[in-house]
Amino acid sequence: MGRALSIFSKGFVTLVLIGSLLIAIFDLQSSPPSKPSSWHAYVTEDELQHPLAKYWFDRAEPDSGVLEALNAGPLRKDEVLLWDDRHKLAESGYLPGENGWARLEDGSAYVAVKTFFPDATAEMIDWWFEWAQQAEDIRYKIWYPGAHYAMSQASTPNAPNYEQSKAYWGKSRFPVEDVGVGVARLRLDFVAPSEFGFDELPEGSTMLAVRVGLPSGLLKTTDMIHYVRPVDGGVEMRSRFWIAREFEAMAGGLGVAAALADNALVKRVVVPENLPQELALHCANEYRQLASFLPEVYGQYAGID
Repeated sequence: MGRALSIFSKGFVTLVLIGSLLIAIFDLQSSPPSKPSSWHAYVTEDELQHPLAKYWFDRAEPDSGVLEALNAGPLRKDEVLLWDDRHKLAESGYLPGENGWARLEDGSAYVAVKTFFPDATAEMIDWWFEWAQQAEDIRYKIWYPGAHYAMSQASTPNAPNYEQSKAYWGKSRFPVEDVGVGVARLRLDFVAPSEFGFDELPEGSTMLAVRVGLPSGLLKTTDMIHYVRPVDGGVEMRSRFWIAREFEAMAGGLGVAAALADNALVKRVVVPENLPQELALHCANEYRQLASFLPEVYGQYAGID
């Protein structure tokens, strides 16, 4: 019996390793064109001449209370918002663990960050997620100087025809960034909040519902929500990431890769130990940076292009 279990275990590990290798190979072969030689965290000489370049040099620091929470160790189990309870995010009031991170028993991870945007509106957030992710990398770079490298976009394969669609729904974005565990190119599929179970949102609010994964779409690794609602003096963004909650194919991908990867062993291998905290710190930094200039940039550029 022991020998049989040993053989089974070795066979399973081998299958997992082969599956992971196939995922990597297919991803390299299927990714949209991108030249790593063109990825730069710094601003180029041409970008230095752009009016937006000044924001790259003006660095904003996250709120001290947010940093204290993110550096205080993992959240308790009762402070983690489970995916099945995500509807609570759109309810009034606050939840336990508004800022924090955790690694879960099944190898997955969770991140929560809250950011205040003074003098901003939900409309500005919606505008930014269309305007800033096209045409010029400088728009993306000023969002998190030193950590944001490049951005490209395409229509999501087989995206539904949404009613009253926002400009970024049905779009796939391909950011090159370093969230604290090395520079990587990702794919972000922006969908209508209804696909995440949010059919209606309170007046004055907006929600970014995003599936994150490999550039080829072969594997979705993360579910991401940014819920933005009005508060005194502006809006607040309540961000949530469910990392490796459930591996599945993204639009245009193949289910076989997700089937091979969707187990606790692979999750523990592909989710670095420090990823949850590093991602939380990245999120706190990039959205505090955005909050520092969004109303001004919106006033200058909204309606121009």
